[in-house]
Amino acid sequence: MKINDKNNWLKLLIVLLFLVAKNGYSQDVDLESFYKPNFKVTGGVNANMIYYNGNQQNSREPFSYLLSGNLNVSAFSFNIPIFYSLTNQGNNLGYTVPFDFNRICIMPKYKWVKAYIGNASMTFSPYTLSGIPFRGVGLELTPRSPFKMSLMGGQLSKAVNDEDALGGVPVYERFGYGIKTSFEKERYKIGWIGFYAKDNANSLAYTGNDNGVTPKSNFVNSLLFSTSLLKDLTFNIEYALSVLTDDTRSENIYRGGFREKLFSAKESTTFLNALNVNFDYNIQKTKLGLTYERIDPNYNTLGALYFNNDLENIALRLSRPFYNDNINVSASLGYQRDDLAHNKKQDSKRVVASINMNYKITDQLNFTGSYSNFSTYTNKKLDQFELINNPNVVAADTLNYRQLSQNANLNMSYSFGKKKNQNMNFNYSIAGQANEQGGIIRKGQASTVQNYNLGHSINFLGIKTALNSSLNYTNNQVGKFDNSSIGASVGVSKKLLKEKLNSNFGLLYNNTQSEENSSSVFGIKLNNSYTVLQKHNFSLGMISMFRSSTNKSSNNDIMMNFNYGYSF
Repeated sequence: MKINDKNNWLKLLIVLLFLVAKNGYSQDVDLESFYKPNFKVTGGVNANMIYYNGNQQNSREPFSYLLSGNLNVSAFSFNIPIFYSLTNQGNNLGYTVPFDFNRICIMPKYKWVKAYIGNASMTFSPYTLSGIPFRGVGLELTPRSPFKMSLMGGQLSKAVNDEDALGGVPVYERFGYGIKTSFEKERYKIGWIGFYAKDNANSLAYTGNDNGVTPKSNFVNSLLFSTSLLKDLTFNIEYALSVLTDDTRSENIYRGGFREKLFSAKESTTFLNALNVNFDYNIQKTKLGLTYERIDPNYNTLGALYFNNDLENIALRLSRPFYNDNINVSASLGYQRDDLAHNKKQDSKRVVASINMNYKITDQLNFTGSYSNFSTYTNKKLDQFELINNPNVVAADTLNYRQLSQNANLNMSYSFGKKKNQNMNFNYSIAGQANEQGGIIRKGQASTVQNYNLGHSINFLGIKTALNSSLNYTNNQVGKFDNSSIGASVGVSKKLLKEKLNSNFGLLYNNTQSEENSSSVFGIKLNNSYTVLQKHNFSLGMISMFRSSTNKSSNNDIMMNFNYGYSF
């Protein structure tokens, strides 16, 4: 079947819909519910307005708003959720974006049928269609039969010419269509995903300078299988093939193999693969896991915003409770490499290890800790002729390069008082990174960041008042530079008017010292929220920051936020 044959796509969808309907279980008709409409509207609306004023250049918009909400209209056996968001953000960007800032989505649902109408997003799998927003329609069919199905179709991006686009890079109008089918039993599941997207080559007028942008098309097929046939063992696998044509205007390949003929390949068409295999095994309280993932270089689909590619990853996971389940430990160890096609000037190998522990010492005292170690090995693959002909190549140029990264975090929380109305929390974190070449870490090639934070809160239950304070110290040693900052904050909150009004006031200060500069920040925060009839909530907040430094002139700004929410 050719990917540009819309009639075949339509026939396939009709057949699949027939199979789902044919294999569905019969359902009893509830005549009593049919004659009782049970009409009901629930949901909430939210209005947020922000005012900003400051003396900084290139500051944010002085006024912005966001109107959002969700409604659910139900009657008989129908449910119609509606989501929307309206905003003026993006109106003054100076360029046009290929998507909608203002969005509305209606999602009617009747028993096992659910539809998406408007600005929606759907996810089939990480390697096919993965959360990209579109303007169109979608459908999910989840009957009690083994067959399940999801469909989508719509506009993925709007056309933007080079004069209006960000950086002068134009965008073609793009449409996408997807289908996901599965056959699910208690002990196994098998599925197929198909996704097709194509740019409208006539949506942009050629001006002689397209900045390398070409109209693309993409057809993705993915097979999924999972099973738990063996006791306490689950197995999941997904294989995806992405057929990506970089320029739909290129010539067709007439003498290719079966694969090229099947997908009507062009000279700019590439075939890319992704594979993910996952095992999980439970041995009493111990959980073991193994993951293998391989993604071809330049793997991409037009159904997602971003992909990691050119990697092979193997990871082992382990978790188990100890000491009457008061201690929980989880650990992982993985190995990752790139340059799968062996065409890069250098390749990288990465070892990833981490461990996390949670220890509930008493009902009042809790301790958590974590440690991770990342080691990246890079091998510079110099050409043999360069080694022979270039006398300036030194031995260090051919040595392996290794980057070491370590992170550790300790946290301790203690609750005390007659009614545990006080809490003390201490947190320490350290992150280090070093570049090693030839077994040597040279001066300026290592950095360490340490942070200490101590917080205290007390709640006076009788007068409905709470006090909170914190101290923070950070030390940065990045290469040859050393700087540190120390800060503190204090705040008070009180409930008034029979707990309908919650008022908060806080102060914060932070000072940063380095060899070349000194800066300080002083801030004032105020927030009040008031609830009326348990459904209306009004909130008014203000934060003002005063910044000064020895190298730059001082700058001040103020931001006010008004929010109204209504739930029904």
